Amino acid sequence: MNISPTVTSELTTVCDWSVDRHFEIFRGRAGLTAIRDDWNRIARASDGLRFFQCYEWYESYLDNLAEAPSQAYFVLIRQQGTPVGVIPLIQATRKVAGLRFRSLELARHSHAPLSDGVFGRSDSDGTILRGLIGRLRGQSEIEWDLMCFNNLIEGGCIRQALDAAPIPLLISESRTRCNYISCIPFDDLSKRFSKNFRANLRKARNKLGNLSNVEYTSARRQPQLGQALNEFLDVEASGWKGASGAQTAIKLDGRLTNFYRSLCETFSAIDACEINLLKADGRCLAGQFCLVVGDTSYILKIGYDESYVHIAPGNMLLEYSLRRYSSEGVVKFLNLVTDTPWHANWSPLSYAVSNAYVFNSTPAGMAALALLRCEIYLRGKYKARLKSLVDRWRNVGAGHSPNDGPVGNKAVITEDI
Repeated sequence: MNISPTVTSELTTVCDWSVDRHFEIFRGRAGLTAIRDDWNRIARASDGLRFFQCYEWYESYLDNLAEAPSQAYFVLIRQQGTPVGVIPLIQATRKVAGLRFRSLELARHSHAPLSDGVFGRSDSDGTILRGLIGRLRGQSEIEWDLMCFNNLIEGGCIRQALDAAPIPLLISESRTRCNYISCIPFDDLSKRFSKNFRANLRKARNKLGNLSNVEYTSARRQPQLGQALNEFLDVEASGWKGASGAQTAIKLDGRLTNFYRSLCETFSAIDACEINLLKADGRCLAGQFCLVVGDTSYILKIGYDESYVHIAPGNMLLEYSLRRYSSEGVVKFLNLVTDTPWHANWSPLSYAVSNAYVFNSTPAGMAALALLRCEIYLRGKYKARLKSLVDRWRNVGAGHSPNDGPVGNKAVITEDI
């Protein structure tokens, strides 16, 4: 595969003339800007576009969360001259069994829980992805040992392509679930809930009704959206996430604050950012930060005032959003993005989320493949046994017999390994 610079140093070109398929590799922030029109053209042609496949998402991520924006590569795929796909990859270092390897990864951050590329049409037979992997294996300009497709959602572009046909040197593993709720009439939806949860919702509604000036608001345009963001950030930081607690609130981190402000600016330009608030007693009780793409509203973050926990403000706002979406008829699904335990009360449906690792055929790549296979095998086979053994060792370290259980009223503290 011949790689030669074209236009600027940000871009290199790879061609597969046998199928008239053309791969262009753009680098860094300037490279992302260069493919904006092509990316948006692909997105418009994509079936079932999700928020993390949008140009605006990667623009905000690269500007605010990426550790080294210059190490971002954006592979633009053309078929007979027409842009048909973009796969974003970040050059990084990944540890496998304690050893460091060079990796190419999808966006990875605690505030970027899902990742994917975007294809204008389904890569139903996997030929586009296999072609890209083959070309990357055959070139030497971008050095890599393994490619990490992390946080792939069931039915997404890359996951479908990987499942379509065998890809050499591939390991896939299940990771978590992504829950979502159908926006059907709420009376029908609530029939799926437990009797106890329906009663809890009814009690919370009654308690909320006893407060003064109860108001639900939804903002999607500036300047209301910016004002709503400030209120959301305040309520999100008001409880255990705030300065007196875990200190993980968005407003306590400048990069995170800028990331969510950027999402507001970029997605509001395409009418796709929404902040929902519940207010009463002259204050904000709960908030949702949402991105609305296609027929789905994705709740990226929630927050609520813990001093009003007795009225379950988060549940009240979620119920309101479901009722409103059902009534308006545009949003068909409310996606909760993660699989947090409290979701179970709402009897959600879910998608599988998985990681996939593709290895280079170099000695280092083959070593990483062998190590990860061993690591996954040992993790599954011995994790439970090792946990029990570690518990016994801790008892010995505390001066107890290895066969002793908890002492008095104090439980033995354990950690997963």
